[in-house]
Amino acid sequence: MSTQHSTDSNPLPSRRKPGSPSVVVRLGAWIAAIACLAVVSILASITVAELSSGEARAINLAGSLRMQSYVIQAAVGQRSEGQQGVPNLEQALADFEVRYRSPALVRAIPAGTGDPVRIAYTGVGEFWRERFRPAALQASANPAMPPSLQADTGEIVSRIDSLVALVEQGLEAKLQLLRLVQGVSLILLLIVGATAVFQLKTHVLRPLDDLLASARRVRLGDFGVRVPPREPDELGQLGEAFNFMVEDLSRIYSQLESRVQEKTEALARSNQSLKLLYRTTRALSERAVTRATLLQLLQEVEQVIGIRAGALCLHRTGDVDIAAVTGALDPEQVEALCQAGCRGCGESSEPLEGVTTTESPGGERTITVPLFDGNRNHGAMVLMQADSENLEAWQIELLETVGRHIGGALATTQRNEERNRLALLDERSVIARELHDSLAQSLSYLKIQVTRLQSMLSRNPPPEPVNDVVRELRDGLNEAYRQLRELLTTFRLRIDGRGLPAAIDDTVQEFRRRTGITLVLGNHLSGVELAPSREIHVLQIIREALSNIERHAHARHVSVTLENDGAGLHVTVEDDGIGIDENAIPMHRYGIVIMRDRAQSLGGELAMLPGASGGTRVELRFPASAPLHDTNPPAQGSTP
Repeated sequence: MSTQHSTDSNPLPSRRKPGSPSVVVRLGAWIAAIACLAVVSILASITVAELSSGEARAINLAGSLRMQSYVIQAAVGQRSEGQQGVPNLEQALADFEVRYRSPALVRAIPAGTGDPVRIAYTGVGEFWRERFRPAALQASANPAMPPSLQADTGEIVSRIDSLVALVEQGLEAKLQLLRLVQGVSLILLLIVGATAVFQLKTHVLRPLDDLLASARRVRLGDFGVRVPPREPDELGQLGEAFNFMVEDLSRIYSQLESRVQEKTEALARSNQSLKLLYRTTRALSERAVTRATLLQLLQEVEQVIGIRAGALCLHRTGDVDIAAVTGALDPEQVEALCQAGCRGCGESSEPLEGVTTTESPGGERTITVPLFDGNRNHGAMVLMQADSENLEAWQIELLETVGRHIGGALATTQRNEERNRLALLDERSVIARELHDSLAQSLSYLKIQVTRLQSMLSRNPPPEPVNDVVRELRDGLNEAYRQLRELLTTFRLRIDGRGLPAAIDDTVQEFRRRTGITLVLGNHLSGVELAPSREIHVLQIIREALSNIERHAHARHVSVTLENDGAGLHVTVEDDGIGIDENAIPMHRYGIVIMRDRAQSLGGELAMLPGASGGTRVELRFPASAPLHDTNPPAQGSTP
């Protein structure tokens, strides 16, 4: 029983709808918020640190201007005391100018003209250029320091102190802003972190705990547990899928007994199939393919598949041979089934069709299993189904496999038969060549010598008995030479792949052309195949009988009949010639002796009787071979 269910009875959880809450999106949003706050705090710290670093240096430079003012005043005092302080004064003035215009100090001064720091910086510069520097240069030329220089020094120092104080106030404001930003960021981080932890616990950890607890209960065999419904997010869908899974498990466990029974039946079927295939392979490989073997295989197929009757039909040289039948089937029904089943037998360039099922008007099902090997169909196994149910897949596969095994065994047997036939014909050809090269040459030499002897005796006539002996010698040589030619013809005779019926047809046509005698052939051996050696014996007996008719009978009509009467095969050659006395049959004649020897090789007997119309009737009876094919090669040195 299948464990799959329809979507109506057990629908799968749907995908999350667009716009519905998502655990991943939520966690991503909280992480993004924390990251943004951290980035803002870091950027603010970096910015304030950069600005603070520049303003601290500016404060140092501004403070050095105050010190430089006192240095200038000291340099002027040295000059008034008569010391050589002018060079020091010029250097001090230059240093003041450089420090006032230092890029670090200029960058710390805001660009706005209304900014207090910019106003203080500009005021220091104006006072320096307009009063303090000119006063210092003027005082350096007088022997006594003027009182106004001291007042200017105090003024410029006061202005510089104001500038430093303003820069320090700006730096303090930036640091205060940095502390504020960091404080706010820390508070927001704490709020966002606490909210994220709460959301994680509510939407992730708690559903996971419920899911794990439910899984533990299911593991203990409690299939009634269900995960409580939650929001339609990923974990909610997972819980819904878990509930469906538990329902399926509950249903599967409730149906476990029936499924075990099904598996047991499937294993039993597989075991039966394997046993059938093993017995089929062993039966077809250990011995020749016989009708008894095929009948046994057909009966075993009937038991495994469950059919009421069947027939195994083989394609043989254009005819259909019914090799085995089981069940209550009349001959006409079997013949019709075999003819229909073997409609596509033989060589085929098209792909072979597998097992087919047809239904008769009466509702009876017929199963046709081809017996194929490669592209050749050797027949069909036709089965009558006991019920109207369709075949299952395993039954079809089993029937196809059995059909392939039987077809392969038949193909192998045919190939062995063909090899045996070729080996037999090759051996006969070798013997014919040896006879032609040895005995034929010797007989030809003796004929020449007899001709010379007759020529010599004609010049000196010998006594009459000598002439009689010479004539008998010549007649004996001619008869031996004729018999040798017939023997060579016999050994060179070949039966090709068309089989015995075609060879008999060729012999009959040759006899008609050579003699002009009317010959009627009745071949009723449809579906009967003989071993290659037995085919040669039957054909040679027919040829020898026709040869005797041609030489001695003076017949006008001849009939050749081949029949299978159930007990064996019956071959009859009858003519309407001068006839023969049964008591005066020359049993010592070479041809008749060979015919009887061949009949004994077939396991039968040969009879020569007077014909019904005054001629002679030659009858051959021998048992049919049990195997469909003879797979044993002829013994070395045999000469059928």
